[in-house]
Amino acid sequence: MKLLTKISLSAIVVIALAMIGGGYSLIELNFKNELQRTASYLDIAAKRIDASNNSLSSALVVADETDTPLTIAFLDMDGNLTTIVESSVQLDVAPSAETIAAAKVEAVLVDAKNEYQLRTVELSENEFMLIATSTQTAHHTRDGNLLTLALVSIFTIVIAGGAVTILIRRDLKSVIATLAGSASQERETRESMQTFMGDASHELRTPLTVIKGYAELLAASGAKTSADQREKAYARIVEQVNRMDDTITSLLQLAEVGSISSNSYEAIELKTLVAAAVDDLQALSPKRKIEAILADLEVLGSAELLSRLLNNAIGNINRHTDKTDRVRVSLASERKNAVLTIEDGGPGLPEEAYSRGIQGFRRFDESRSRETGGTGLGMTIMNSIVQAHSGEMTIAKSELGGLKLEIKLPLN
Repeated sequence: MKLLTKISLSAIVVIALAMIGGGYSLIELNFKNELQRTASYLDIAAKRIDASNNSLSSALVVADETDTPLTIAFLDMDGNLTTIVESSVQLDVAPSAETIAAAKVEAVLVDAKNEYQLRTVELSENEFMLIATSTQTAHHTRDGNLLTLALVSIFTIVIAGGAVTILIRRDLKSVIATLAGSASQERETRESMQTFMGDASHELRTPLTVIKGYAELLAASGAKTSADQREKAYARIVEQVNRMDDTITSLLQLAEVGSISSNSYEAIELKTLVAAAVDDLQALSPKRKIEAILADLEVLGSAELLSRLLNNAIGNINRHTDKTDRVRVSLASERKNAVLTIEDGGPGLPEEAYSRGIQGFRRFDESRSRETGGTGLGMTIMNSIVQAHSGEMTIAKSELGGLKLEIKLPLN
């Protein structure tokens, strides 16, 4: 199994776990919030009955005015129960003395045939008013949400598994060729795979940890969490999900590069693709001065991958340079290669980046935020496309002051 296939599988597993874990946390949070909501109704009812001079009349009024169905019963000193108002909770047997005592302070869950929440008001010595409400609605809602989560998770995993199966089948010839390589090449591939997988796992684990932390915070705090705190937590969860989405999109693009066989390559007029990319950049920044000198050259390759390569290169210039910075593009032949050179007059890269070269999950300028710096996989995707065409890509300082990108591809 090739590196890109393993990355795809890992991404699917991480996303599935994130979806299941995050979904379960939110379902449990909603369940606890519902119990706290009904508990607050019981607290209000208990305070009104306790403050009244006529407990019986007050109990009837409270039961009539409260939206939540309540069962209210009187427990005398002999342990006899008299139901005043009855709902779905049937108080046939008095709860234990410990439960009654605990329910004087706050609502407690009573584990009966039909679970319910109980609140008690002490009227006189050994005489209590019992106020109860069923938890069946909250349980039914939670069970329905859990079933929905399970079905969605299974559907997502099946679809993702099918996609990976297609990738594996399309990549079979490349896998066989890799297995036929020398022992030293196999060892280098394994080491590279381990490093890349570790980076990928780290990139996905970081936002997943943040999502889990905020989900647990919301679940633990419940109704005590302020609206501002909840809004901030939900905003951070969405931000981290988007971050994971960007990383996984880049990983799937890398997987797609490896899935396209060289047997499907065809003759490509490289000048046409480069000219289209230059026009796109000019449209994005009309005030930019672009100098393009393009020779008619033909290479053997995938028009889809080469277009993506050029779009990434143009996108980097549009994202990281001023709209008026100069750009110079040249396409010429050198021996048996087509040499594409793209230079810009932007701020360029830190000096150590040129010597360090292209590394997966590593942004050339660490000071860039993720909004402008991306996942660090853009150049890796470009380099993978060039290597898939038996070419070479290098970066250097441009005479214009910014970045110089040089791509060599074998001529057809």
